[in-house]
Amino acid sequence: MDIVLVRVDDRLIHGQILESWIPFIKAQCVVVANDALAGDQFQRAILSMAIPDRIKVRIVPVEETRGLASDPELAGLSTLVIVSSLLDAYRLREADVEFGRLNIGNMKGSETSRQISYSVWISDEDERMIRAMLDQGLAINLQSVPREREIDIRSIIDMGKP
Repeated sequence: MDIVLVRVDDRLIHGQILESWIPFIKAQCVVVANDALAGDQFQRAILSMAIPDRIKVRIVPVEETRGLASDPELAGLSTLVIVSSLLDAYRLREADVEFGRLNIGNMKGSETSRQISYSVWISDEDERMIRAMLDQGLAINLQSVPREREIDIRSIIDMGKP
């Protein structure tokens, strides 16, 4: 498994993934790393059906993602990993899943978060994890679809803070 991109998107599998990201990075495999989804057989089946047959699909708990590196069916495949939150992306890093690029595409807002782009809201805890991953040398950008310009999160992380 060759992880080309890890994407944070709370919608997981949807049109932008299917029509834009998979073709853009030429993904041969999609891994959805999500604890709740991995435990829901019905939802796993529905999401798996949305992915074209030519693409391998794995829906696993976050902690099991690292183990996919030794799956012979995934050896050498260009892989898109999707997580639903920054916490799950951070957990991937903590579990020594190797990737060099994190794309933040969509994160819902809450009462304790602030908007940093049209579709991304972050809390103070999210910001702490972003800064920690940046300090580890991870490239982090905001980008909804490949045709949009990538925005390096370093350029906006402090905007709007007193």
